[in-house]
Amino acid sequence: MKFILEYKSFYKEGDMVLIKYWYNKMITPVKIVESRRGSFLVSHNIPESKIQNAPEELIEKTKIISMYRG
Repeated sequence: MKFILEYKSFYKEGDMVLIKYWYNKMITPVKIVESRRGSFLVSHNIPESKIQNAPEELIEKTKIISMYRG
C-alpha cells in the first residue's frame, strides 16, 4: 500500500510532461507550475511548446501522457 501512495505523487512542480491540448488535440510539452489536490496547474510558456501563448490550465493527473524527455 505504501508503494501506491508514493506512486500517486510521481509528478512534482518543475517537471515537464506531455499532454493532449484540448483545443486542437495536439500533443505538447508543458511545465508543471503548481500541484493542487490531485490536479496540476501547467504552463505552455516553455521553448519546446508550439503554443507558447496558450493560457495556463488546470489538468487532472489522468490527462498526463508521460514525462517529457527533450
